[in-house]
Amino acid sequence: MHKDNSPELPTVALVWAQFAAYHVDRCEAVARRLKGKANVLALEVATTSLHYAWEPSGDVAGAQKVTLFPGQSYNAVPLHRRFMATFRALRRCDWVMIGLSYAEPLMIVLAWTLRLCGVKVVVFSESKEDDKPRRRFVEMGKRIVLGAYCGAIVGATRHIAYFRQLGFRRRPVLPGYDTVSVNRLREQAGGVHAPDGAPFDQRPFVFVGRFVGKKNLLNMIEAFALYAKEEGSRARKLILAGSGEDEEQMRALIERHEIANLVTFTGFLTAPQVSRLLPDALCLVLVSREEQWGLVVNEALALGLPAIVSHQVGSRDALVRHGRNGAVVNSEDPAEIAAAMRWLGQDEQVWREQVAHSHARAWMGDTERLADAVAAMTGLVDDEPAVAAARFARAIGED
Repeated sequence: MHKDNSPELPTVALVWAQFAAYHVDRCEAVARRLKGKANVLALEVATTSLHYAWEPSGDVAGAQKVTLFPGQSYNAVPLHRRFMATFRALRRCDWVMIGLSYAEPLMIVLAWTLRLCGVKVVVFSESKEDDKPRRRFVEMGKRIVLGAYCGAIVGATRHIAYFRQLGFRRRPVLPGYDTVSVNRLREQAGGVHAPDGAPFDQRPFVFVGRFVGKKNLLNMIEAFALYAKEEGSRARKLILAGSGEDEEQMRALIERHEIANLVTFTGFLTAPQVSRLLPDALCLVLVSREEQWGLVVNEALALGLPAIVSHQVGSRDALVRHGRNGAVVNSEDPAEIAAAMRWLGQDEQVWREQVAHSHARAWMGDTERLADAVAAMTGLVDDEPAVAAARFARAIGED
């Protein structure tokens, strides 16, 4: 629902190009936390984009939801129109927290313009140093660009370290950005989460995401083929939920390995469909070559699943502990990935122990962590959010 602004309260804006269900989760969590202390503006630039096939997001409970270009694609709106509309919507805010790429020309100009107008600007980011090779002069340029921001709310350990390198020595850098609503996911799943659901011996491996190169799906299929060969008639199935440019190559590789009878392509799934799929799975598999975070790991833990992830997956810093609620593997080693699949799929008691630990860590991927960070960054509530944010920061550093 829309919320009428109270003119005597400060305004905190949260900005993204396009909203998915998890953006709504985040805005609602912040609105709950700041209720009576600030007005919350949930600003969506456009309804769609070229990159994501999300459904229109609807209203945001407790906040004022504004879509600047309803029914349009973010990429189709001319740059100058995006800038002017976004600036007009934000120039009278007290705090603006931006979830678009800080390297976009629009965001560079917008952040500095807002700062010159006296607005406190915070960057939301999930970038980390190991995402890709870094060039010295590009990194120096980022330090200048990021000078417009008074603080950063990021993912977890590696993300904090990267922003310290980018010049945030004294400015606050807090974890908690990459979150989803655990309650929403469990409600969408109908209250069913592992170990409830399908019998242990009928649970498949699951991948959810885009079929693009950085997801390393060809290597994952090679690993699954090794697993299937070694397990023979005991081999579990693999569900591939998503779509993308690599699908033709993936299907060809599956046919070459003669494992088509074990692999199911679901096509793109909505958020509620993903929530209903995960509780009946054995585990999530996400072995990307490049993965700033990987929100599907949050979703898996919310529903009790262990996860097999690569070292590159940013969410492993907070959410996955090797041997306790899944495995952390080498993305380029199909044999290692296959071994992790065998380990999780052979012993129900081992799997149940992994499930219990995933449930125990699910709170670390919940949107209340973002609410803690926003409240601590703005200082609009009291000391409790700062204490909670510090507790989370300590927890992500623990083995």
